Amino acid sequence: MNVIHTRLSLVTSGLLLVAMVVSWSSGFIGYRYVADQGSVYLATLWRFILAAVVLLPFAWKGLHALRGRDLVHQGLLGLFAIGGYIGPIAASIQLGVAPGTASLIANLLPLTIVVLAGSVPGQRTRGWQWLGLALCLSGMLVASAASVEWDATDLWVHSLPVLAVLSLAAATLYQKALPGASMSALTALFIQVCAVIPVFAVLAGLEGEIRPPMRTGFAVGVVWLVIFATLGGYGFYWLCLQRFSIQRISGVLFLTPPVTMIWAWLQFGDPLVGSAMVGVVLTLLGVPLLGMNHVDTPCADKAGRHVRSS
Repeated sequence: MNVIHTRLSLVTSGLLLVAMVVSWSSGFIGYRYVADQGSVYLATLWRFILAAVVLLPFAWKGLHALRGRDLVHQGLLGLFAIGGYIGPIAASIQLGVAPGTASLIANLLPLTIVVLAGSVPGQRTRGWQWLGLALCLSGMLVASAASVEWDATDLWVHSLPVLAVLSLAAATLYQKALPGASMSALTALFIQVCAVIPVFAVLAGLEGEIRPPMRTGFAVGVVWLVIFATLGGYGFYWLCLQRFSIQRISGVLFLTPPVTMIWAWLQFGDPLVGSAMVGVVLTLLGVPLLGMNHVDTPCADKAGRHVRSS
């Protein structure tokens, strides 16, 4: 019975990690689609408005039991993990950074998290994990190199995705170290989404419009971002953070660029270079090493007893 339970646990863990990578990649695919339909800021604003409407019925009961500091905690997570990540990346693309270049810089997130993990008790990177990190990083760089364009705009604009990476990394470490009050995942996600709506309302307003265009393509793109990138992407990310070590999550996230490239090839007919496959292989070799020296169970991490979402 223990063997069966262990196998089921491994299968569940694997499915969670796969769902996280696919959902995370879906955001890049969704923005690739909505970029042809209108402003990225406008699409992001209505992405979160719609997400809040969808989440409200499920979060309503849990909201009554929360204290003010719980709302502040989740609101800060939303501002840094969602607003602080998506806003600078969208701004960099609007100012001329190629999407492939922005994606490459943004996907240095796992490296940043692993390097900073020593600030969280019990999450220090050590031993074979450094070799795993090197393999995963090499795989991500090899897979993404073909889509990089550094001459598109001023150098300072390329710093915006770096700010996005630092913002989400800070939110990740903050949540791992101080998980806050236990609450349902949907309640936490609702609070975080509501916290960033004013941010993107201002950004969209500065571009001159906050009303959504009455076009089917725009609506489809926003719904895609709500279901896959918001509920799926951030939801699975924080659920995996509850269950696994920072190192294992970071290693799996290195698969996002090649998965995104393969997805774009299937959906949009973008050229698929052989380096993407090489990058996948290198990353897959590194992920098991990044998972060593940690016991990836909720019992291994006191924070694991809390439900987190974003």
